[in-house]
Amino acid sequence: MSSISSNRRILTKGKDYANRRDKKFGVEELTFDKSSREDFLTGFHKRKLQRQKHAQEQIQEQERLARIEERRKIREERKKDFENQLQTFQETVRRINPDDSDSEVNHSGDEEEWNGFSNSSDGDNDQPSAHNNSQGNTEAKSTKPRGILKRKEVYHSAKPGETQPEESADEEETTVTVQTMENPVFSRTSDFDLEKMASANNVNLTKSEEVLEDSIKRAKSYAELCGVTKPTRPEKKKKKFRYLTKAERRDNLRKQKKKK
Repeated sequence: MSSISSNRRILTKGKDYANRRDKKFGVEELTFDKSSREDFLTGFHKRKLQRQKHAQEQIQEQERLARIEERRKIREERKKDFENQLQTFQETVRRINPDDSDSEVNHSGDEEEWNGFSNSSDGDNDQPSAHNNSQGNTEAKSTKPRGILKRKEVYHSAKPGETQPEESADEEETTVTVQTMENPVFSRTSDFDLEKMASANNVNLTKSEEVLEDSIKRAKSYAELCGVTKPTRPEKKKKKFRYLTKAERRDNLRKQKKKK
């Protein structure tokens, strides 16, 4: 018996060790938050919508970045094309006019090397040259045309038949006289008497509105007759739908049977 008990103890040591370990590292108590538990159990649809919205935002951001990258590539391609065209243009210009480029280089070199006239040779001619320059400047100022923006215009209104006195104006001022003109159309209509003209032609002005309405009606009817416009027919009132009574249905069935 001692051997059996000892073997049993040896075989159950692993189980005892597992039990002691569970007691040592096990969870003492489980507590649940009711609000968070309820949110988790009732928020499946809400979380699904949030995931869809987040996925849509990511897709929109990726599309925006793709558009930016595409525009950047287009700008680079245009820049390269412009540089290539400019280079080919410059090469063709050099091939066509090789002397012009050399002359431009020599001209720029001459401008850098020139340092003006020597003081020893031209010392005696300084005063006459200055006098000539002053005379040339005065002549240029006298022959220079006057600017249009500095011109002043003075307007004077005058009635027909009146004369505007001539005043001594400056050279820069321009006097313009504006006269009112009578319109012959308005002058004729002002003298025209409508009532006298109507009485002379046997026209009654009190019935003008009736005559106008009749003429409009005749014009509309003639347009409908020619097919220019569609005839305006009065709209018929639609009968209100109602269910037949039992007696009416019976009468209808009897009539249908008689027809057969």
